[in-house]
Amino acid sequence: MRKMKRTISMILCLAMLFVAMPIPSLAEGEGTPAPEGLQDQIETTATNQAAPKETNEAETTAAGQTETQATVQSDSQAMDQAETTATNQAAPKETNEAETTATNQAAPKETNEDETTATDSVDADSQTGEKDEVEPNANATSGDKSNKTATPLDDQNETEITLTFPGKQDILGSDIVFVLDKSGASAQEGIYNQAKTFLEEIKQDAADKDIPVNVGVVLFNRIGNIQLGLTDLTTGYDDILKAMNSSVSMGTNMHAGLLAAKAMLDADNEVDAKNKHVILISDGATYLYSKGDDFKTSYTRSFGDPKKQTNSDTGQPYVNGRDMSGGIWEYQSREYNTPNDWKKFDDSTNFIFSQAMQTPEKLGEYLKYYRQQDQNWAQYEYEYNFGSAYVGSGRKTTPIDIHAPANIDIAFMRTDDTFQEMFQTGYDMKVYFKNAADFDGTVFLQYLVRESNGGQLDTDFTKLQKEIIDRIATGSKVEDVVGKDFDFIDDPTKISLSVGDEELKIEKISEGKYGFGPLDGGKYRFELTHTNESDETLTLEINETIFPNKPVELKYHEKLVNVPTDPGEHIFETNERATLIPKDGNGKVGDPIPFPVPTVTKTVEGSTPSTDLVVTFDGNGGTIYTDSPDGKAIVRKFVRYGEEIVILGAPEREGYKFLYWQDADGNRYNPGENYVVKDNHVFVAQWEEDKPQEKPQEKPSVPRIELPRVETVVTVKIPKAGV
Repeated sequence: MRKMKRTISMILCLAMLFVAMPIPSLAEGEGTPAPEGLQDQIETTATNQAAPKETNEAETTAAGQTETQATVQSDSQAMDQAETTATNQAAPKETNEAETTATNQAAPKETNEDETTATDSVDADSQTGEKDEVEPNANATSGDKSNKTATPLDDQNETEITLTFPGKQDILGSDIVFVLDKSGASAQEGIYNQAKTFLEEIKQDAADKDIPVNVGVVLFNRIGNIQLGLTDLTTGYDDILKAMNSSVSMGTNMHAGLLAAKAMLDADNEVDAKNKHVILISDGATYLYSKGDDFKTSYTRSFGDPKKQTNSDTGQPYVNGRDMSGGIWEYQSREYNTPNDWKKFDDSTNFIFSQAMQTPEKLGEYLKYYRQQDQNWAQYEYEYNFGSAYVGSGRKTTPIDIHAPANIDIAFMRTDDTFQEMFQTGYDMKVYFKNAADFDGTVFLQYLVRESNGGQLDTDFTKLQKEIIDRIATGSKVEDVVGKDFDFIDDPTKISLSVGDEELKIEKISEGKYGFGPLDGGKYRFELTHTNESDETLTLEINETIFPNKPVELKYHEKLVNVPTDPGEHIFETNERATLIPKDGNGKVGDPIPFPVPTVTKTVEGSTPSTDLVVTFDGNGGTIYTDSPDGKAIVRKFVRYGEEIVILGAPEREGYKFLYWQDADGNRYNPGENYVVKDNHVFVAQWEEDKPQEKPQEKPSVPRIELPRVETVVTVKIPKAGV
């Protein structure tokens, strides 16, 4: 009975303690910090690369009790301020932290003040990163995207082309998520003031230049807290500052903070990945981690009280350290109770955590080793909550072993995994170092940005501001390839360029090159060059930063040169392609942005290709012989529009000679010629009378009279010669 009363008394005391004491913070050693003697050993180990001198157990215990009391008092004051800040942002009625803790501490998964304060002030949509406002693309107009149009062809077969850019939706939309250590940005005046100035400047630019920018805020303690979902910067500026100034406590889980930011950004499908920016502000201290995508539950590991574990080499309890309750100093229990020289880095220093934190390269080698060991020790992890941290419920003890990963090792690995995944997705990852408290995690932060920023931490917001605001700056250009059926009309009276309501005067620089808006040094704000080599191309060079509130409008004329003659409607694309190639204020070339390809229609009057046409050959009194031996006076052929036929051979007609075929327009066609049919057509044979040749006239014949035969004798005397 006495034992039962004692137990009840202890429970009542604990309950009173819970009601009176806000949840302490365990980050960077808060709540259960390294004892003074052990902290000296950390510094000695890092400097001398040797095992530290053991701290007297009595001193350690006394120091631990004193520090715990001081921490409770300090944390109580801090939580009073945090509760006041959170109350201003939370729902009208806030759940008291102490009551929540006392009520739910026996449940498998408790709901504590940090979850209530951090999340109840944000609606469900904000928790997933969804926006309350209507989708910008639901009623998109021509001003939302870069555009290209063409007027109908005029009587001269000319069309006016208009390019308008940039559009605000698909070019300049940006998301920014601040991922802040649990103390909030207000605790670090230097980096906070920079962030505030940055927000003020881009807020003004976003409003003046019609640039959509959304900002979200995540605070991480033992979990990820979405203090504010993605909110329009121009209309929600005050809410953004309040969220950044808020504070939560208990634990440090950078991994959960990144998971919350990732969930918020992943849910926004309206902004390109390359336009999503993460601003992580931290001292690099983190010792808790999450599983999967659940940023509302945290896990840790603990070596427990080293003095309650037996050293297998000596058979005696370990002598260094105390129970770190799954906090940031857990690695010391392994480091101070095992040989430090069991393995070496390449520089011959001991393969221990304090040495790994000297350079990002050594930390990478260290984490790679313990990642390989984790499968043998994962069974010792447990959920980190108020009960496990302060009462010991649900805790597991990891055996002290040189191969056993500490909680901070796993936290670093998981944080890095998520960070690199977000970077590979295309998110712009910025990391800023805030002033270190009792743990300097600079090297870990440098390790995080080894791929994204060459291992260099960010120090100001100038570069980011140019990425967000000066998205299309000097060095950007438009390339427009003229359609194959058109020619560019190189006439300055038919070329114009305006910026917003300002029309710039055109000046001819050289043959095929024009300038708009003169600058110093012979340059122009915009320069248009026409080339006609393999492709006829127009290139517009941009020598200033342009914004969607004052879009650029380039107009020029093209002439249709391949004019169709076939009846019907003919559709032509005015250009092969047109592309805006952006370059931001930092000189970084962005992804090409295509313009739409406009079309124009040319209508040719006449029969349509689908109509059957009749071609008639009229013998005109003659007989037409085709494939049949029987001749015909008329031959008809039924053909399709555009079909090519052969003019028939010469018909036959007695007494006439064939000359040629002739149509109604007087056109003459010879047999064997080719003819393309475009309408009903009649060919009539043309003849010439074939007259016979006249014979020469014969002389008239005289009748022959037969006379009776009379014989007469005639004597002729011939004188002799010489007589």
